[in-house]
Amino acid sequence: MQGLKGDGIRVSPGIQNIAVLGGSRFIGRAIVEELLKKGCRVTTVNRGFTPVRYSGPVQRVLADRRDPAGYAEALARIHVDGVVDVTAYHPLETRVVLDAFRDRLDRFVHISTLSVYRWPFPCPVSEDATLETHPLNAYGFHKAACEGLIIAEPAARIPWAVLRLPPVFGPGDPSSREAYLYRQILGGKSIVVPPRPYQCQNLFVADAARAVYSLIESKKATGRIYNAGGLPFTLEAYVELLAEIAGKQPEMMRAERRVLEQGGADPEKIPYFFEGDLVLDTRRIRDEIGFVPTWTLEKALAVTLKGNSLLPEQGDSHGWGLPREKRLSYKERPLP
Repeated sequence: MQGLKGDGIRVSPGIQNIAVLGGSRFIGRAIVEELLKKGCRVTTVNRGFTPVRYSGPVQRVLADRRDPAGYAEALARIHVDGVVDVTAYHPLETRVVLDAFRDRLDRFVHISTLSVYRWPFPCPVSEDATLETHPLNAYGFHKAACEGLIIAEPAARIPWAVLRLPPVFGPGDPSSREAYLYRQILGGKSIVVPPRPYQCQNLFVADAARAVYSLIESKKATGRIYNAGGLPFTLEAYVELLAEIAGKQPEMMRAERRVLEQGGADPEKIPYFFEGDLVLDTRRIRDEIGFVPTWTLEKALAVTLKGNSLLPEQGDSHGWGLPREKRLSYKERPLP
């Protein structure tokens, strides 16, 4: 047991024994690797369906969140200083974790998403903005509900921190937006962009993992919510950067959401297609914790495309892009 501050909040000179709920795929795996690099002892808790090799020793506990009672029993047997929850998508899942670890941790980090913010919102959107309350927007609604349970917990009993992330990219992403766009460019196919240049944002997976560790390490993070993200960009500029890596001239066309829908396309499945700015305000994590991304887009994209070069050839196989790459039924509007 670590010492307590005067306000009852636990502090620790070094949280080194950490459980990652998830930890076998993409973001979770990157977090595990970052923790190993920092010398932490790591335990992962997941179903064990995904074969994975880490750079160091990792204890694996098999448990399924779809079985709340069994999952709670598994967590009760784990003795760690900190927990990073990567895979909570419903408040009932978060409730099980909070009940299992109350009064037992020095740090609890919940991985959240920009989808918790109610759209449309002013950009850059701060951590105090209005959250999603519409159940039809299920992902953001449930993630916001997860946060609600955490925020209601006294930090003296669970020293929590919440990290809200934009789209995360990097090698090992099973549904890589970047690999899809890159393949479109290589194939000489048009990429649909919004009717005017809007700002959007993402974060390289290694930087996302660093952000998580910064919240584990910093005493200031207790009871706080943080946005993290890279530099804003437009989809047009992003495509041009990918095209430079490909060594090809990209083809782009502008289209409005309603016209895409009339043509049988789902705009939600087009990478980084937004009719409005979608940028997080990241000043809080910079000013309070000292976290800033270290990977440039150019370097991160080069590593990403090398690591995701074996994705299937079907353009819609992971949900990105137009149905079967068919010609749209409306008149194309090339970029000026």
